[in-house]
Amino acid sequence: MKHLAIQLFVLLSACSAVIFAQSSTGLDSLYEPRKERLSTFERSFKPSFYDTEVYLYGKNDSARIFGKAIDQLTSAPPETLQGFRIQILATNHFDEANTTRSTFSLTFPELWVYLVFEAPTYKIRVGDFSNRAEAKTLLEQFQSQGFKTAWIVPDRIIRNQPPKPPLPAVIDSTSIGN
Repeated sequence: MKHLAIQLFVLLSACSAVIFAQSSTGLDSLYEPRKERLSTFERSFKPSFYDTEVYLYGKNDSARIFGKAIDQLTSAPPETLQGFRIQILATNHFDEANTTRSTFSLTFPELWVYLVFEAPTYKIRVGDFSNRAEAKTLLEQFQSQGFKTAWIVPDRIIRNQPPKPPLPAVIDSTSIGN
């Protein structure tokens, strides 16, 4: 057993001596980070990628930054405050609420429509009004359009919202390939 320990010690010492000799001959340069010339990076650098200059383009030559209109970038960020919304439906059935929301969004595409869940009821609410008088004018329009049970409710509203994105185009799958 004593001889085995001595042999193991000698073997480990020999291996460490070989590793030390190899590191002094330059083999450790394989493990060092590559040193590249600065000119290599200068050729691949594209300053236009990092440029924040205002570009002018479009039909009316409006100023844009990264594809967004300047007025969108300079407007105030959205904030929530106490206001009013018009509730057009309260139901316990998710499918009914979702269908009503979709139909209403198609009828009034310019308005924000919210689906609120307060267990066990799904509520469809519309608009962001800072006072009851603003909501009253639209309420009468909704009731004349067939939403007879609509009413004004107090709610947290969002001010300074970005413009509503357009609705996706309706695709008629029956006419494809005919």
